[in-house]
Amino acid sequence: MALFPVRHIGLKVLSIAVAVLLWLVVAGDPIVERTLRVGLELQRAPEGLELVGSVPDTVSVRLRGPASQLSGLGPGDLSVVVDLDGARPGRRLFALTSTLATAPYGVEVLQITPATLTLSFEGRAVRLLPVRPQIEGTPVPGHSVTNVSVTPSQVRIEGPESAVAVLTEVPTEPVSVERATTLVREAVALDLPESGVRLSGGAGTAVVTVTVSADTTERTIAAVPIAVRGGPPGAVAMPATAAVIVQGAADVVTGLTPGDILLFVDALDAVAPGREATVHAESSPRFVVRSIAPPSVRIGGRRP
Repeated sequence: MALFPVRHIGLKVLSIAVAVLLWLVVAGDPIVERTLRVGLELQRAPEGLELVGSVPDTVSVRLRGPASQLSGLGPGDLSVVVDLDGARPGRRLFALTSTLATAPYGVEVLQITPATLTLSFEGRAVRLLPVRPQIEGTPVPGHSVTNVSVTPSQVRIEGPESAVAVLTEVPTEPVSVERATTLVREAVALDLPESGVRLSGGAGTAVVTVTVSADTTERTIAAVPIAVRGGPPGAVAMPATAAVIVQGAADVVTGLTPGDILLFVDALDAVAPGREATVHAESSPRFVVRSIAPPSVRIGGRRP
């Protein structure tokens, strides 16, 4: 059988050219070193133990490899994984060796800094604590907070024993009653300390209800003048003054004088001889007149 050594010679030449080109590229790619901040992963934490204190999110990893490959690497292309299996309560040291890092093929991990990782562990504690609503601000003058309630009233927390032991309550995010005059209801977050303590179930929020009511008090004010409206010139009320009981905010009612209250009668109410006219009070946004004594008066002419 005849041989054809030059068959497909074009493809053979092309493959040789590609091989040579690849060799030139590889030969021309220098080996360099580069340092990256790489994410630190903790796995297989023992059941019932809690990490105490801060844990670094990243570590520094020094790498060696082709310049073209290292230049394209990012923090997400590598990871350092620390196995916590077998950890016990107390302060523990974990060696960060190059074997803990995962790197792409062709890249060598030279060093991890820091060389050791210090972690502290405590037992896990669980407690049921009351929720304390926090209120801030001041209602409208003459009003005050008369009742505060929160739902749920208790929550279950868990975390490191030392952090859980010092807690006596779980406060809420503040609820403002600034310039309030009526009911205030708001869903707010629970304010947990930044010490590893967390809710054991639950949504992490509470509904706070604040009742704001007017500060009311009553006071009797005597000798309040009675004006006559719609009558002839010189018409007067007989008697000319009355005693009134007023109700309102304590700071308002305490400062009232007879001149602050406007009492009047309508002369048309007493057109019939001997008929008395009802005494009325002008309404006020600051207080309420609860009663007037006498409730009615006669209308007469002013003596010359």
